Amino acid sequence: MTWVSLGSLALPFQLQRHGVQLRTEIARLGQNLSTGTVTDPARHLQGNTAPLAAITARLARNDAYEQATRMAATMADSAQTTLGQLDGLRQTAAGRLLGAATSALSGPMMTSTGKAAFSALTDAVSALSLNVAGAAGFSGTASDHAPLVSADTMIQTLSPLVAGLETADQVLAAVQGAFLDPGGLFDTDFYQGGDAAPGAVLADGTRAPTLPTAADPALRAVLAGLAGAAMLSDPALSLSDDQRIALAQGSSERLSAATTGMTALQATLGEGQERLDTGLTRLSAERDALDLARQSLIGADPYEAATQLDLAQTRLETIYAITARTARLSLTEYL
Repeated sequence: MTWVSLGSLALPFQLQRHGVQLRTEIARLGQNLSTGTVTDPARHLQGNTAPLAAITARLARNDAYEQATRMAATMADSAQTTLGQLDGLRQTAAGRLLGAATSALSGPMMTSTGKAAFSALTDAVSALSLNVAGAAGFSGTASDHAPLVSADTMIQTLSPLVAGLETADQVLAAVQGAFLDPGGLFDTDFYQGGDAAPGAVLADGTRAPTLPTAADPALRAVLAGLAGAAMLSDPALSLSDDQRIALAQGSSERLSAATTGMTALQATLGEGQERLDTGLTRLSAERDALDLARQSLIGADPYEAATQLDLAQTRLETIYAITARTARLSLTEYL
């Protein structure tokens, strides 16, 4: 430290200048130690920042792809859960209707079975109104609102169609036609969504799986089966007890027949979920590799940073001690 031999007039200023430099150095080393990276990448890389810029840009793209993939995975997982709920409602309703038909229930008991089917229809409509991050999952391109009208509206619209019908087959045909025929009541009055929306663009030009809409044939079949069974509690229905039993039997059969469509729908969505999980794993591995490459360029050696920090602190303490000692000097002490 050659500055100790300076003249007495220049010494305080020199001590102050070195103190500022050391405090700046201590702050820099402390930041290096806490963040694990150097504070001045350009100086550390001697101006050759092109590799660092390339890695940083790739990390930004990776983060965007990962965020989009996670959002798509959340939507797909939520849709799969909804399909599972809907399939559970279908199975429960089919079993209840089959039991009612086998037991030849009549009068109030069959009406109660119809009310249970209406409750299942209400739950199904509610489940298909899935909303994730402000987007209706089963509305397709019209994701700003729910895909279906309420179950009450459906039954009120169907009631005039079945009023006066005399057989269960006629009632089932009317309800099935309303839900499944192109241009029928489902298309004109019940469904409020749009066409299936293509999945978001992900890494390497791939797309997220296209989610089904509430207008998917498999889902419409389930809704039609539940709506047909709900007619059992409609006061406008004028069927004999035998025909009401036949209506419960027919509704149960149609709900059971919807198994194939629901299974295929869940399997297709499951394949999309698997692709998304694979994509997330790949993106995570790529991010880790890029982080390591970035660290190799601008990473700070923690041992070296700690050693230099300790040395700088020792030098600063020395300056403080010398400053305090020179401040106490007097002619008497000098003599």
